Amino acid sequence: MIVDCHTHAPGGRSFGLSSVPVSDLLAAMDSAGIDKAMVYTSDGFFFDFVACNNELYAFVQQCPERLIAGPTVDPRYPEAAIAEMRRCRLELGMKGPLKLHPWLQGFSPIEPLMDPIAEAALELGMPIMMHDGTPPYSTPLQVATLAARFPSLTVILGHSGLRDLWQEALAAAKRYPNIILCLCGTLPLGIERIVAEVEPHRLLFGTDAGFGAAPGNQEYRLGQIQRLAVSEEVKALILGGNAQRIFGLS
Repeated sequence: MIVDCHTHAPGGRSFGLSSVPVSDLLAAMDSAGIDKAMVYTSDGFFFDFVACNNELYAFVQQCPERLIAGPTVDPRYPEAAIAEMRRCRLELGMKGPLKLHPWLQGFSPIEPLMDPIAEAALELGMPIMMHDGTPPYSTPLQVATLAARFPSLTVILGHSGLRDLWQEALAAAKRYPNIILCLCGTLPLGIERIVAEVEPHRLLFGTDAGFGAAPGNQEYRLGQIQRLAVSEEVKALILGGNAQRIFGLS
């Protein structure tokens, strides 16, 4: 099974874009041979996160056997954020991680405001995925401070440092065993080094589809993993096996 752990829809209002239809995302997945996708909202970084999570839920419910939702909240409003995390997990059945974007949402992972969010995530068994690779606020080692404070929490670097900070993402993963790296937009050299130096069970595959990614992006990102000089067993873990284990997918 191939699982794209990093896609976005519906969304785009905040960027002047139209929402991505479910049919478009599924067609792109079919073209690339992707079986399932984790879907996050981008509008939720800017607008009412409860309303945006409702839109996300309605979106994935159009194809629940292939699309898995991961909610978004604003950590600056901890009571409302925690209530929403519980609603999304326990009432709506969202299996995906909590997706946060420190750079766009304007908070730092170092701030104490993240502590009650992390505690709630632990209680709910909900990993936290953060955008990383763009300063300020979203460097891999900044995100890694959360993993340091909460060693039982699964913290996912959503981009493994992107193009400029993949070495920092690699350092973060080596330092903290509860960090998972999502290979999504990472420099090709960075992907090769990360796969060579990080345990394969701590790696995920993602494409950022639906959020500024051009047509054919999913095939390109998938090819980056398929062409790696590693065993087929390692590729299978990165492309889907790890996601199935971490998120309880079947």
